[in-house]
Amino acid sequence: MQINPTESARPLRNLYFVRTVFQVIWAAAVLSTARTQPHVASILLITYPLWDVACTLYDLMASRPTGSARASQVINALLGSATALGIALTVFSKPAYSIAIFGAWALGAGLLQLVAGLIRRKQLGGQWAMILSGAQSTTAGIAFVLGGLSGKLHTKDMGGYAIFGAIYFLIGGILLSRKLSQGVVEPITG
Repeated sequence: MQINPTESARPLRNLYFVRTVFQVIWAAAVLSTARTQPHVASILLITYPLWDVACTLYDLMASRPTGSARASQVINALLGSATALGIALTVFSKPAYSIAIFGAWALGAGLLQLVAGLIRRKQLGGQWAMILSGAQSTTAGIAFVLGGLSGKLHTKDMGGYAIFGAIYFLIGGILLSRKLSQGVVEPITG
């Protein structure tokens, strides 16, 4: 089967840039409302995994991955949906649990992003930022679970997580743009 990475690289690059902008705006909104309007920040916490689900579904439609790449994205979408539900059920009654749930999602999504980055590195190259992002998300997820369960982390702490993610998506988008402009994204067989 002939796979054309150029066809999937363009929408992926655009998705990375859109995610960068969204995550910066989301982080600013969370940081500005966490102390003064905690209910607004709580709703924002629910939207973050839903946004990730929407991006994953777009990516699935645009890049049409197969095999383990498709499976990891489907699992990520299901995990994000379950996370949004878990946060919605706990964020107003047991906020610390919602942070732990967010952390469990960040850990799982980070591992899946790491897998996707490694697979795409073979196809597209230039995925080191996404690989690092997956590793950072996994590590942050562990910290969020532990911090949430001990009551030491709050919704405002998720803002920094989103900013780091935005930086990684920006770098990933720039790297894909460079590869596309240089014409070094070549078809491979799979």
